[in-house]
Amino acid sequence: MKVKQIGRQQHKNGYLVSMKKLIIIPFIILLLFSCQNSNKTVENKKVTEIKKDEPYFKPGYHYVQQIPDSLRTPEQQALLKKLAIVTYENLAVKDNKMVFNLSEKEFVAKGIPVEYYELIQKDLVNNNKFIKESNITNMDSILKESNKQIRDSLGL
Repeated sequence: MKVKQIGRQQHKNGYLVSMKKLIIIPFIILLLFSCQNSNKTVENKKVTEIKKDEPYFKPGYHYVQQIPDSLRTPEQQALLKKLAIVTYENLAVKDNKMVFNLSEKEFVAKGIPVEYYELIQKDLVNNNKFIKESNITNMDSILKESNKQIRDSLGL
């Protein structure tokens, strides 16, 4: 089979193949597959439901993880470390779903604002949806490996 080179495009058996088509076709396929499960609901009703019209981050609240390291105050650094430790100690896997083992009241009693508890709950909903849709079945081992890295980075 002969292939003629015409500029940056190739002509093969009467079909014109360009780089644009090679990029656009996989993108369209990806878009179709990503929209396929968009109407499914999360089964875990114990976790706070995300309202579709509600913004993910609370408007006007400045989360410490969104502040660059070099601009954080010592108090913000301490809050971030406390948040990481509390999350590390209380994040678990049950029935291949991620769960947080503290109630809102217990979480706030540790000196962390409620906005972070709400954010963790939203993250759990998203993570569990991704786990289910991606057919991930080894969340126990993934969390154990992640915890090793977190423990090392926190010096625990």
